[in-house]
Amino acid sequence: MTRRVVDPARLAFVDVVTASHGHTDHLDPLTLRALRPRALVCPTGLQALAVERADVFPHVVDVDQTVAVEGFRFTAVRAEHDVPGGAVGFVVESGPWTLYHSGDTTAYVGLGERLRRFTPDVALLPINGKLGNMDGRDAARVANEARAGLAIPCHFEMFEFNSASPDVFVEACARLGQPCRVLRAGERLTLAAPRQGR
Repeated sequence: MTRRVVDPARLAFVDVVTASHGHTDHLDPLTLRALRPRALVCPTGLQALAVERADVFPHVVDVDQTVAVEGFRFTAVRAEHDVPGGAVGFVVESGPWTLYHSGDTTAYVGLGERLRRFTPDVALLPINGKLGNMDGRDAARVANEARAGLAIPCHFEMFEFNSASPDVFVEACARLGQPCRVLRAGERLTLAAPRQGR
């Protein structure tokens, strides 16, 4: 549904890539070969596929494990998404910043509370509500339970058979008092440095 906004070959500054699971929209060989990252982080069950698609030996993590790679700390968070090789989300820490990228997952009981100890500055959450993903209302609730500084929806306006309007997510965030922002394809996000001790 959305045109490619940047040639991956122009992103040579990217040092580390994560793959939450083996679906092509999360582990695309053409994109990875153009990026040529120095490192890739993925769940243990994805190791062979990651080597095949990325031409780099990955750093693997299991749920609740943390690995330090290229100046970042990646903690694997359980995801409920039934795929070969398993699926995780990632909490990424670098300097004062903490970001949570869910990958694909449902909003299982306890996910928001599990994330709360990280107090993510940004939480990226799917909102399509199909094929093993949470919907907009669930995403808003998870972000709010995690006490995320900013919630950003993803996994919409990609595939016609698997999309959703971000309006439901925005409305649910407003009801909960959860800060959110909907980014358009290719839009840049710049944030002020997070408050210490948040």
